[in-house]
Amino acid sequence: MNVQTMLGMFHAQELFLVSVVRSMPPDARRRIADEFQAQVELAEAPHLTSAHDRETAEAFKAHIRKLSILLASFS
Repeated sequence: MNVQTMLGMFHAQELFLVSVVRSMPPDARRRIADEFQAQVELAEAPHLTSAHDRETAEAFKAHIRKLSILLASFS
């Protein structure tokens, strides 16, 4: 699977997640945003980086950083 295909899937998942999170009460949105930020930090840990698929890993990290910021803005 190439990077563009993966980014398309990430974007579709992002739209779905955003619609679900927006429908939740503010305290639940805050908990989700906090948990997602913890997952972002884990994903950015250097021990998880794969040398052979760096482009895909970087695209994923950029996507989850953006989504984390978006989720935090809802709370």
